[in-house]
Amino acid sequence: MPLMDKAGLLENLVSMSNRYGRDPELVLAGGGNTSAKDETALYVKASGTSLATITEDGFVAMDREKLSGILNKEYPSGDKEREAAFLKDVTAAKVDPADTKRPSVEALLHNLFPYRFVLHLHPALVNGLTCGAEGEEIAKRLFADEVLWVEECRPGYTLARLCSDRLREYHQKSGKHVSILLLQNHGIFIAGDTLERIDGLLNEVMGKLKESVVRMPDLSETGFDRTAVKEAEGKLSALNGAFVLHGAYADALRFSAGHENAAPLLAPFTPDHIVYCKARPLYVDDLDDLSKAFVDFRNKNGYEPKIVIVKGLGFFALGSNEKDARTAKMLFEDAMKIAVYSESFGGPRHMAEDMINFIVNWEAESYRQSQNI
Repeated sequence: MPLMDKAGLLENLVSMSNRYGRDPELVLAGGGNTSAKDETALYVKASGTSLATITEDGFVAMDREKLSGILNKEYPSGDKEREAAFLKDVTAAKVDPADTKRPSVEALLHNLFPYRFVLHLHPALVNGLTCGAEGEEIAKRLFADEVLWVEECRPGYTLARLCSDRLREYHQKSGKHVSILLLQNHGIFIAGDTLERIDGLLNEVMGKLKESVVRMPDLSETGFDRTAVKEAEGKLSALNGAFVLHGAYADALRFSAGHENAAPLLAPFTPDHIVYCKARPLYVDDLDDLSKAFVDFRNKNGYEPKIVIVKGLGFFALGSNEKDARTAKMLFEDAMKIAVYSESFGGPRHMAEDMINFIVNWEAESYRQSQNI
């Protein structure tokens, strides 16, 4: 890596983070993370911070040698025990033990790239590919060996170990290091020694994907039964006192035309959708059945829906307050975009059931949600 002092390193890192973080086509809510490194330290986004507004204080300095040592450890096989031990070791790898910020759970993965800057995002366009049934095959056709594809995997320690193996294999086979990593049902990592290199790689990926898309999402406002919508809003608000926001875009109405139409949205595409929209939405065929369906859903799943799809009316996002509801609405719109984009990549591929259950019970994502970004 070319030499760069700490001040310049952090200045560039903040600039990159803010610029990408303010682009709603690339970053939503608290999603995504960034890092920069020198020979001894990795500066990675703290969990629960926003890329759009992050400053130097929003990054955690990590000891790279200690992070690398984690990959040589053996952890318990149980999910909770393994991730608890992993989190303890990642926390212990902070340069300043007194720093109370929590490093991104993907800090270890950032450290794997032998490049100065790393950008990790979950754009809907990219995830149309990573959540497409033929995503891997099409990625190879579009990018050849310029991109490394990694299959769906439990995040945290398990993902870091898998990526470590795959990055090493890629280097041994090709003689070069990975700059673009696509994670199935997750997102993209881009690594480079300069911000210009990061920009160029991201633009290349986004450009090729745009050329491959047959149909673009349609979030234009359209007509709907306002009387029925007000009735639905009233019922939902009365059920749990929630703040309710309605979405009736062209695609929202298309997806809500019937249960079969809604199928692409009835299971999560990525961890972010679980964090902000819960694992599954509620679909209701008849407005008269809404109240009973809501209660039945709560009793069956152990939580109240954040998203309710009503046949012919679009969807309703629920939250404890306006910000909470807007975040759920924004992430469900993201899911709709991914569903549309995935049509160009073999059709939708949702997260596997065991992965959904892992994220639902994963302490790291519960922590991120608690930060209310």
